[in-house]
Amino acid sequence: MSSDIPAVSSPEADRRIAKLQRHLQEAGTDGALILQKADLFYFSGTIQDACLYVPAEGAPLFMPRKHTRRACAESVLPCSAPLARTRMIPDILQEHGMNVPRRLGMELDVLPAGLFLSFQKIFPDAEIVDVSPLIRMVRSVKSPFEVDVMAEAARRADQVFAAVSDLLREGMPEVELAGQVEALRS
Repeated sequence: MSSDIPAVSSPEADRRIAKLQRHLQEAGTDGALILQKADLFYFSGTIQDACLYVPAEGAPLFMPRKHTRRACAESVLPCSAPLARTRMIPDILQEHGMNVPRRLGMELDVLPAGLFLSFQKIFPDAEIVDVSPLIRMVRSVKSPFEVDVMAEAARRADQVFAAVSDLLREGMPEVELAGQVEALRS
C-alpha cells in the first residue's frame, strides 16, 4: 500500500481562493488572514507556521514565519514574503501594493483571545470580522479532486480493515498489531 495521497494542486488552491474571494466581496470584507493549520493547508498546501492573506481581489500573500524553505517548498502558492514578526503584516501588504484592510476577516471561531487582541493592535483602524462561516461554505462543496482524494482514502481504509482480520490474533498486544498495520504501508 502506497502512502502518498496527492497534495493540493495549484489549480485546486486557485479555485478555492477564488471562491473565498467571491464570498469576501459579497460580505464587504477587504481580505481574510488565514492562520489555522487546517485552513492554511486547505488554501496553500502546507501546515507550516505561516500567515495567508487572501484579499477580496488579487493574488494572495503567503507569508511563512518559520521553516521558510520547507513552507515554500510545500505550498502551492508563491512565497510572497517571510514573516519575522506578525506586526509586520500591514507593511508587507503595502510593499505588495495592497491597502491595509479596513474590514479584516479572521477565523474567529478558533482564534485565541490573546491573538485576537494582538491583531486589533496590529490593525488598529480595521474592523475584525469572522470569516469562519465563509471558509466553511467554500470547504462544504467538494470538487472532483476532493471527491477523488476521499474515495482513495476510503479505499485504503477498506484495505487496512481487510488486512487486520488476517493479522489479528488472540492475546496480541495493540502495539504489535499497530506495527504490523504500519508495515502494510511499505
